[in-house]
Amino acid sequence: MSIHRDSLPLQRLDPRVRLLLMIVFIIFAFISPDILTISIVLVVLLLIILVGGVMRKAAGVLKIMAPMFVVAILLWSTLYSYSLFYSFEATGIALEIGVYMALRLFIMILAPFLFIATTSPSEMVATLSSLGIPEKAAFFLGLTFRHVAGMAEEYRAIKEAQISRGVELDKESLIKRIRNYVPVIIPFLIRSVEVAERVALAMELKLYGVGRRSRYFGLKMRRIDFFITFLILVICSMYILWRYGFLALQ
Repeated sequence: MSIHRDSLPLQRLDPRVRLLLMIVFIIFAFISPDILTISIVLVVLLLIILVGGVMRKAAGVLKIMAPMFVVAILLWSTLYSYSLFYSFEATGIALEIGVYMALRLFIMILAPFLFIATTSPSEMVATLSSLGIPEKAAFFLGLTFRHVAGMAEEYRAIKEAQISRGVELDKESLIKRIRNYVPVIIPFLIRSVEVAERVALAMELKLYGVGRRSRYFGLKMRRIDFFITFLILVICSMYILWRYGFLALQ
């Protein structure tokens, strides 16, 4: 049986094509030579996220990660000379280096987010298994992603419940804030253990790991999947030729 495809264009693609998209964007984040190129890559990624119908979720992720991007800009603008992996021809404060590395960080966060947000756990397990990853490893990875959103919602509910009881979480000094979060962390850990226990019990009742398992879901490439894959490979080949190959010499 084939995996159900959603009504959104991106989610109708084979999940392996979405995985290829993620890998390509991460590679482009590393090989883009300047701010202009990496900005174009980021704009294309944002357009795909918009088409995929997960822009609102992506905005929420970026809002949470915004302080980290600011810190990345500040650190790379001032401490770039201490990098062990990159060498930059600049002196003093180089804001363009900080912006470049922050844009790279944007892409490295948004590309995996795009794949995770548009891929169901069943699709993810089937995709990883089709790539030769051991079945148990693929299953537990998919199970982890499946419960991330649920546990994040549990954390938010516990935090809001404690705030409604008058607990001041984000006031006073840093040490005081850490202590204030204890009434949130302890119930969250207890809830996590309960969820893990239920999952373990369900797996035991389903006799997981006993005998050979059959598959309910299957993956099947369609014409649009082959076309998108071909288009991705053509774009990558043209960029490599332009950047490193014959076109770069002309």
